[in-house]
Amino acid sequence: MTRRRALAANGKALMVLAVIFLGGGLLVSAVAREREEVPPLVPAVYVFGDSTMDIGNNRYLENAEPLQFPYGIDLPGVPTGRASNGYVMSDSIARHLGFNMSPPAYLSLTPETSHQILRGYGGVNYASGGSGILDDTNTTTQYIIPLSQQVEYFAATKLEMTEDNPGDIKHLLSESLFLISAGGNDMFAFLKKNPTPTTEQVVAFYTSLLNKYAQHVRKLYRLGARRFGVLDVPPIGCLPLIRNSSDTGEHECVEDANKLAKGFNDALRWRMAIIAGLRPEMRYSVGSSYEMALSLTENHPGNGFTEVASACCGGGRLGVDVFCSLPGATFCRRRDHHLYWDFVHSTEAAYNKGAQAIFDLPAEQKFATPINFRELVSSPSMIDAIARS
Repeated sequence: MTRRRALAANGKALMVLAVIFLGGGLLVSAVAREREEVPPLVPAVYVFGDSTMDIGNNRYLENAEPLQFPYGIDLPGVPTGRASNGYVMSDSIARHLGFNMSPPAYLSLTPETSHQILRGYGGVNYASGGSGILDDTNTTTQYIIPLSQQVEYFAATKLEMTEDNPGDIKHLLSESLFLISAGGNDMFAFLKKNPTPTTEQVVAFYTSLLNKYAQHVRKLYRLGARRFGVLDVPPIGCLPLIRNSSDTGEHECVEDANKLAKGFNDALRWRMAIIAGLRPEMRYSVGSSYEMALSLTENHPGNGFTEVASACCGGGRLGVDVFCSLPGATFCRRRDHHLYWDFVHSTEAAYNKGAQAIFDLPAEQKFATPINFRELVSSPSMIDAIARS
């Protein structure tokens, strides 16, 4: 079996943001570029992470249970595997890059749909809902693709790319965006096992997460990645699922859970700075899902959200007692007025507002540091700078 056929086989196997709007569509094609339309800001985007990024990889896993209606209710056609009412964060960020939506799910690829990808254009989405930074997060209870396996899938893709034009691929990868959003599921698993963790347990947990995260980033760098767009962990104590555990959940977030997420996020920014400091060609930005979601929660009237505590889709207290797609669940009609679609996932409207903040607002506002995503993809690569010197 050739490597190209092997790939095909694997493919199957916030301050007040009052002016931020929606996104969605199809990938920009080579034909569009030939017609002199405005090209994307990067040749490709490669997506890794959890359900905030997954656009359907889990649908192709053996024994998986794909998300059913009303998931994807605001998308054309049948549910796609996105854990929202419409598009998710990978789609929103891809749109800001000049594409119309996320690149295709890795496990959906065929030889016919891989041609441009193997030339280094467009990109691939490897994300898997339910996955974590750690290999053992949810792997015994769900059918998922751990982050480590997602990175291996990219390695397989790159191997296919470099068969014919390794020099061009090296340059295209250096200009592409590598987008990662992971950690929330690790937090859930940790709190389930340690409802009242000790300081020692938290420190050990952070250490294991950061070491594994760094391992993934370093491997992607060795494979040619140079521009990293990393999203931190949201304020999990504000999610309906966690709020539901508190008697005051209708009115306030669970601060202990938020502190766990914020502690990791602070350490992640520090660790990314160290990794980049040792790699002169590396550029990165840490987009803050935490600051974005907290801002939308605290300033929700000005941002257009009328409900920030309860799920739009579900049943029972805060929409948590009945899962969104099960009998007995209901869903709201004004979905763009809700921050949360189900008990852990945001609405398309929230993803779009968050992506706008991370992409365009100044780093001083802390939605993305040390630079925002637009600056990340617009800055010249060190490879080009060295070539010109």
